[in-house]
Amino acid sequence: MPLLPKNLLIIHPGAFGDGLLALPAIRVLEATFPGHHLIWFGHEELGALLVAAHEVHQSYSFDRLEVLTYRGTNNSQQEKILSIMRRCDRAIGWLEDKDGIWRSWLGEAGIQDCIFRSPHDKTLLNHHMLDRYVEILKPWVQTKHFLRGLDINRNLTGPLVFPSNLGRLPSPIKEPLILLHVGSGSRYKCASPELWASIVKGLRMAQPKWNICLIEGPADNDSVRNVQCLLTHFEYGILTGMDLVQIGQYLQHAKLFIGHDSGLSHLAASFGVPSVLLFGPTDPEKWAPRGTHVAVIRKFCYCLEKAASAHCMDMPCLSFSQAEVLANVEDVLSGVKASVTCPSFECVDEAFTVPCLGQNAVLHSPRS
Repeated sequence: MPLLPKNLLIIHPGAFGDGLLALPAIRVLEATFPGHHLIWFGHEELGALLVAAHEVHQSYSFDRLEVLTYRGTNNSQQEKILSIMRRCDRAIGWLEDKDGIWRSWLGEAGIQDCIFRSPHDKTLLNHHMLDRYVEILKPWVQTKHFLRGLDINRNLTGPLVFPSNLGRLPSPIKEPLILLHVGSGSRYKCASPELWASIVKGLRMAQPKWNICLIEGPADNDSVRNVQCLLTHFEYGILTGMDLVQIGQYLQHAKLFIGHDSGLSHLAASFGVPSVLLFGPTDPEKWAPRGTHVAVIRKFCYCLEKAASAHCMDMPCLSFSQAEVLANVEDVLSGVKASVTCPSFECVDEAFTVPCLGQNAVLHSPRS
């Protein structure tokens, strides 16, 4: 009877956009430990998407790890999680564990080789979050020689790809498909409804045959309604009530994506969709998706990465014109829809980076 493969636990308590920033690091884990099954404990819908794209083998909600806090009880759900852990010899937790509680819990479950470190740790040397996730893996991937030994046939920063059975759209839709996400997780990251309405009108006038659809996520109802009120005589669609796998199916067929600093923008970029992203009070050098297919536009921000941004009413950093956005749409569509090139990982000041992604990032100042 063949031995079951070892499991490697991946613990990520963050939102799904943050989880997507860890994707190259997840691929490093797969290349470094090819005999292991990667088990995701984190954002539930993102986990389902990572399983569908064959990036991890199994996924569970981060909340399922609460079984570690009451191990004296006995129920089927607890036993299922603990049985996974019994076949696990490593765990990476992208979270803070100052008191060693997580390490103790996993140790009691039989997992001794653990890394726990938050990507927000101020002692990390890299700036971009993608690089910080990779840097945290340093105890397991320590030398240039070992890094060069990774499977070079595995594109560690390539786009997400669904298998053929998920390549079809959930329902027929006219192409070319243009997807716009007018919302974000925070109001202070969102440009005005007037700008978004003007973008829709400009795209429609320039390309009457394009199928323009707004994506409405769970927190986007008000943002979408505010734009709709300004588009009473224009034809467009709305994609609503969908999980991330379904949205991913539409993104695979999209010609263009326009959005803010949001999880859906990271998802679009991860699928290799040419994307124009409107960044406000968050630092694109730290948070923006990377790639030749991504254009980030921004203006000077007085409250960059500060708590004051939540109270800023004028939001001058998001005061783009229709012409500025459409000019960047033209630019990003004139290039090749890129599969981001495969990196050569290297050690820089004892930290890990994904240097090729930094070279491919396109950061535009607004222009008319």
